Amino acid sequence: MDLRRLMTRAVAERRCDAILFSGGLDTSIVATLAKDRGLRLAVTVAVGEDPPDLSYAVSLARSLEVEHVVLRRTLDDLLASLPGLIRIIGSFDGMFLRNDVVVYEGLREIAARGHRSCWTGDGADELFAGYSFMFERSPAEIETTVRRFAATMRFNGPAIGRAFGVEVHSPFLHPGVVAHAAGLPGAAMVLERDGRRMGKAPLRLAFEGLLPDGHLFRRKDPVEVGSGATRLREHVAATVGDAFAAEAARILEEDRVRIRDAEHLAYYRLYREVFGGPPRADPSLPKECPGCHARGPDGTYCRVCGAYPI
Repeated sequence: MDLRRLMTRAVAERRCDAILFSGGLDTSIVATLAKDRGLRLAVTVAVGEDPPDLSYAVSLARSLEVEHVVLRRTLDDLLASLPGLIRIIGSFDGMFLRNDVVVYEGLREIAARGHRSCWTGDGADELFAGYSFMFERSPAEIETTVRRFAATMRFNGPAIGRAFGVEVHSPFLHPGVVAHAAGLPGAAMVLERDGRRMGKAPLRLAFEGLLPDGHLFRRKDPVEVGSGATRLREHVAATVGDAFAAEAARILEEDRVRIRDAEHLAYYRLYREVFGGPPRADPSLPKECPGCHARGPDGTYCRVCGAYPI
């Protein structure tokens, strides 16, 4: 079965009435397929005046004739949401927090509007080599990385959704789509467009003619960049002031947690307030992180503190 039909089936089999909508390739595909299959609301989180996602999301939502809410947030709004997010995902890693706080804000709004199911675009980048660290590799390395992600990837959206009473799903994680991606040759994941190398070639080609070219061949931006939340890094780091060196040394000695920079320290302070102390080791899990001594599944990245490689 071709990829467009697989994706159409994935959307039809599990209908959701809302979508976290960035206007990037992945959520544009999902919204386009879902608009006649129960989709009623698209929510875009915009931090600051004109984040990269905004114009793409507005234009496609208008053409799809779906209700579109642009959720305007400030950096202080995001900072106020971090304790709630940290309680759900159990992490003080900046990469997770800057991206997942956007998901947190969007899902909270979706729940407040009475919706109980939501689409995301999770998994597309991992399965179709959307990240530059994937599509710049050799075909053999791309295949290996895609298959590793297919077997191990997990996302925080469903846990965040459960906290608000919203079921979160991604059609890219449908078993048929995952199996299709894992069976593709690495060379098929990459194409050149206007002198730029980009990944996710199978998705771009499968939906040619269905999406506008501006969306179809849009550059990959992480959620934090597209939404404008990436500026949270400097915003929270500024709350640390001159205390970093002394406090990081004390935390290493007392909590055995290695703090990398001021942003990391600000998040760790919040984590400690939420959980009442440093990460607790779970002896039932196989691997201990040398950066924070939390234990987790076998892997190379600590989902608690963000240490890599472990």
